[in-house]
Amino acid sequence: MQGRIIKGIAGFYYVYAQGRLYECKAKGIFRKDGVKPMVGDEVEMEVLDEAELEGNVTALLPRHNALVRPAVANVDQAMILFAIHDPEPNLLVLDRFIVIMRQQGIPVILCVNKSDLADEGELDDFISVYRNSGCRMLCTSIRRADGLSQVRECLAGRTTVVAGPSGAGKSSLTNALQQEVRMETGTVSRKLGRGRHTTRHSQIIPAGED
Repeated sequence: MQGRIIKGIAGFYYVYAQGRLYECKAKGIFRKDGVKPMVGDEVEMEVLDEAELEGNVTALLPRHNALVRPAVANVDQAMILFAIHDPEPNLLVLDRFIVIMRQQGIPVILCVNKSDLADEGELDDFISVYRNSGCRMLCTSIRRADGLSQVRECLAGRTTVVAGPSGAGKSSLTNALQQEVRMETGTVSRKLGRGRHTTRHSQIIPAGED
Protein backbone atom coordinates (compact mmCIF):
# COMPACT_ATOMS: atom_id res chain seq x y z
CA MET A 1 0.00 0.00 0.00
CA GLN A 2 1.25 3.52 -0.79
CA GLY A 3 0.75 6.56 1.41
CA ARG A 4 2.33 9.79 2.58
CA ILE A 5 3.95 10.58 5.92
CA ILE A 6 2.16 13.56 7.43
CA LYS A 7 3.77 13.57 10.89
CA GLY A 8 6.76 12.02 12.65
CA ILE A 9 7.24 11.93 16.44
CA ALA A 10 9.66 9.89 18.57
CA GLY A 11 10.32 7.23 15.95
CA PHE A 12 6.68 6.86 14.89
CA TYR A 13 5.54 7.89 11.41
CA TYR A 14 1.91 8.71 10.75
CA VAL A 15 1.05 7.66 7.20
CA TYR A 16 -2.10 8.79 5.41
CA ALA A 17 -3.15 6.04 3.00
CA GLN A 18 -6.48 5.26 1.37
CA GLY A 19 -8.35 7.72 3.56
CA ARG A 20 -6.97 6.40 6.86
CA LEU A 21 -4.13 7.41 9.16
CA TYR A 22 -1.74 4.63 10.22
CA GLU A 23 0.82 4.75 13.03
CA CYS A 24 3.95 3.14 11.63
CA LYS A 25 7.50 2.24 12.52
CA ALA A 26 10.30 2.21 9.96
CA LYS A 27 11.84 -1.11 9.02
CA GLY A 28 15.40 -1.74 10.17
CA ILE A 29 16.68 -1.55 6.59
CA PHE A 30 16.48 2.25 6.78
CA ARG A 31 18.96 2.38 9.67
CA LYS A 32 21.22 -0.05 7.83
CA ASP A 33 21.22 2.15 4.72
CA GLY A 34 21.57 5.38 6.72
CA VAL A 35 18.24 6.70 5.42
CA LYS A 36 15.57 8.27 7.63
CA PRO A 37 11.96 8.76 6.52
CA MET A 38 10.77 12.38 6.53
CA VAL A 39 7.45 14.15 6.72
CA GLY A 40 6.24 14.55 3.15
CA ASP A 41 7.76 11.28 1.94
CA GLU A 42 5.68 9.09 -0.33
CA VAL A 43 6.14 5.56 1.02
CA GLU A 44 5.29 1.91 0.66
CA MET A 45 3.80 0.46 3.84
CA GLU A 46 2.47 -2.82 5.17
CA VAL A 47 -0.53 -3.00 7.50
CA LEU A 48 0.09 -4.96 10.71
CA ASP A 49 -3.24 -4.34 12.43
CA GLU A 50 -6.12 -2.81 10.45
CA ALA A 51 -8.32 -2.37 13.52
CA GLU A 52 -5.63 -0.49 15.45
CA LEU A 53 -4.34 1.28 12.30
CA GLU A 54 -0.77 0.10 12.83
CA GLY A 55 1.83 -0.69 10.20
CA ASN A 56 5.42 -0.54 9.00
CA VAL A 57 7.05 1.76 6.47
CA THR A 58 8.84 -0.62 4.11
CA ALA A 59 10.20 1.63 1.33
CA LEU A 60 10.61 5.27 0.36
CA LEU A 61 9.57 6.45 -3.09
CA PRO A 62 11.91 8.90 -4.89
CA ARG A 63 12.02 12.41 -3.41
CA HIS A 64 11.67 15.58 -5.48
CA ASN A 65 13.49 17.60 -2.82
CA ALA A 66 14.39 17.41 0.87
CA LEU A 67 15.21 19.93 3.59
CA VAL A 68 17.12 19.33 6.81
CA ARG A 69 15.61 22.16 8.87
CA PRO A 70 12.70 21.90 8.92
CA ALA A 71 12.96 18.19 8.12
CA VAL A 72 10.50 17.75 5.28
CA ALA A 73 10.45 16.31 1.76
CA ASN A 74 8.54 16.79 -1.49
CA VAL A 75 7.37 20.37 -0.99
CA ASP A 76 6.10 22.66 -3.77
CA GLN A 77 7.09 25.96 -2.18
CA ALA A 78 8.34 27.59 1.01
CA MET A 79 6.78 30.38 3.03
CA ILE A 80 9.31 32.18 5.21
CA LEU A 81 7.41 33.92 7.98
CA PHE A 82 9.05 36.63 10.06
CA ALA A 83 7.86 39.59 12.11
CA ILE A 84 8.52 43.23 11.30
CA HIS A 85 8.93 43.69 15.09
CA ASP A 86 8.66 41.62 18.28
CA PRO A 87 11.03 39.89 17.60
CA GLU A 88 13.13 42.08 15.35
CA PRO A 89 13.94 40.45 11.97
CA ASN A 90 17.40 38.96 11.54
CA LEU A 91 18.19 39.62 7.89
CA LEU A 92 21.19 37.30 7.85
CA VAL A 93 19.01 34.39 8.98
CA LEU A 94 16.31 35.41 6.50
CA ASP A 95 18.82 35.46 3.64
CA ARG A 96 20.14 32.06 4.71
CA PHE A 97 16.61 30.62 4.54
CA ILE A 98 16.18 31.98 1.03
CA VAL A 99 19.50 30.53 -0.13
CA ILE A 100 18.68 27.09 1.31
CA MET A 101 15.34 26.99 -0.48
CA ARG A 102 16.84 28.24 -3.74
CA GLN A 103 19.50 25.51 -3.63
CA GLN A 104 16.67 22.97 -3.63
CA GLY A 105 14.84 24.76 -6.44
CA ILE A 106 11.92 25.62 -4.15
CA PRO A 107 9.96 28.86 -4.88
CA VAL A 108 9.92 31.24 -1.90
CA ILE A 109 7.18 33.41 -0.41
CA LEU A 110 8.28 36.03 2.13
CA CYS A 111 5.51 36.76 4.63
CA VAL A 112 6.03 39.84 6.82
CA ASN A 113 3.88 39.30 9.90
CA LYS A 114 2.79 41.68 12.69
CA SER A 115 2.33 44.45 10.14
CA ASP A 116 0.21 46.31 12.69
CA LEU A 117 3.42 47.04 14.62
CA ALA A 118 5.10 48.80 11.67
CA ASP A 119 5.55 52.57 11.53
CA GLU A 120 4.28 54.48 8.52
CA GLY A 121 6.35 53.61 5.47
CA GLU A 122 8.34 50.96 7.32
CA LEU A 123 6.77 48.01 5.49
CA ASP A 124 7.37 49.63 2.09
CA ASP A 125 11.01 50.26 3.00
CA PHE A 126 11.47 46.65 4.11
CA ILE A 127 9.76 45.19 1.05
CA SER A 128 11.91 47.31 -1.23
CA VAL A 129 15.01 45.49 0.05
CA TYR A 130 13.67 42.16 -1.32
CA ARG A 131 11.71 43.48 -4.30
CA ASN A 132 14.22 42.06 -6.80
CA SER A 133 14.86 38.81 -4.92
CA GLY A 134 12.39 36.81 -7.00
CA CYS A 135 10.34 36.06 -3.87
CA ARG A 136 6.63 36.78 -3.64
CA MET A 137 5.93 39.23 -0.80
CA LEU A 138 2.96 39.13 1.59
CA CYS A 139 2.12 41.24 4.64
CA THR A 140 -0.06 39.90 7.44
CA SER A 141 -1.32 40.76 10.88
CA ILE A 142 -2.73 37.64 12.47
CA ARG A 143 -4.02 39.67 15.43
CA ARG A 144 -6.15 41.76 13.04
CA ALA A 145 -6.72 38.93 10.51
CA ASP A 146 -5.13 41.06 7.77
CA GLY A 147 -3.74 39.33 4.68
CA LEU A 148 -5.07 35.85 5.48
CA SER A 149 -7.01 35.58 2.21
CA GLN A 150 -3.80 36.18 0.25
CA VAL A 151 -2.05 33.49 2.30
CA ARG A 152 -4.85 31.01 1.57
CA GLU A 153 -4.56 31.80 -2.13
CA CYS A 154 -0.82 31.07 -2.06
CA LEU A 155 -1.28 27.78 -0.19
CA ALA A 156 -4.21 26.41 -2.21
CA GLY A 157 -3.35 23.14 -3.94
CA ARG A 158 0.31 23.19 -2.91
CA THR A 159 2.43 21.53 -0.25
CA THR A 160 4.12 24.44 1.51
CA VAL A 161 6.84 24.34 4.15
CA VAL A 162 6.48 27.20 6.62
CA ALA A 163 9.73 28.27 8.23
CA GLY A 164 10.96 31.21 10.25
CA PRO A 165 12.26 32.31 13.64
CA SER A 166 10.54 31.54 16.93
CA GLY A 167 7.99 34.15 17.90
CA ALA A 168 7.25 35.25 14.33
CA GLY A 169 3.77 33.71 14.36
CA LYS A 170 4.00 30.36 12.53
CA SER A 171 1.76 28.52 14.99
CA SER A 172 -0.69 31.43 15.19
CA LEU A 173 -0.93 31.53 11.39
CA THR A 174 -1.55 27.78 11.24
CA ASN A 175 -4.32 28.08 13.82
CA ALA A 176 -5.89 31.01 11.94
CA LEU A 177 -6.05 29.09 8.67
CA GLN A 178 -7.63 25.84 9.91
CA GLN A 179 -9.49 24.36 12.86
CA GLU A 180 -8.49 20.68 12.74
CA VAL A 181 -5.10 20.91 14.47
CA ARG A 182 -4.38 23.46 17.19
CA MET A 183 -0.73 24.44 17.47
CA GLU A 184 0.78 25.65 20.75
CA THR A 185 1.61 29.35 20.67
CA GLY A 186 4.07 31.27 22.83
CA THR A 187 5.21 34.76 23.69
CA VAL A 188 8.32 36.76 22.94
CA SER A 189 10.81 37.09 25.77
CA ARG A 190 11.07 40.79 26.68
CA LYS A 191 14.52 40.25 28.18
CA LEU A 192 16.04 38.36 25.24
CA GLY A 193 13.98 39.85 22.44
CA ARG A 194 13.32 36.50 20.79
CA GLY A 195 10.58 33.91 20.70
CA ARG A 196 10.25 30.71 22.66
CA HIS A 197 10.17 27.45 20.70
CA THR A 198 6.68 25.95 20.64
CA THR A 199 6.70 23.78 17.49
CA ARG A 200 8.77 20.64 18.10
CA HIS A 201 7.97 18.46 15.10
CA SER A 202 7.18 18.67 11.40
CA GLN A 203 3.62 17.99 10.29
CA ILE A 204 1.50 18.33 7.16
CA ILE A 205 -1.68 20.24 8.00
CA PRO A 206 -4.48 20.90 5.46
CA ALA A 207 -5.34 24.61 5.32
CA GLY A 208 -8.92 24.66 4.09
CA GLU A 209 -11.50 27.35 3.64
CA ASP A 210 -13.46 28.73 6.59
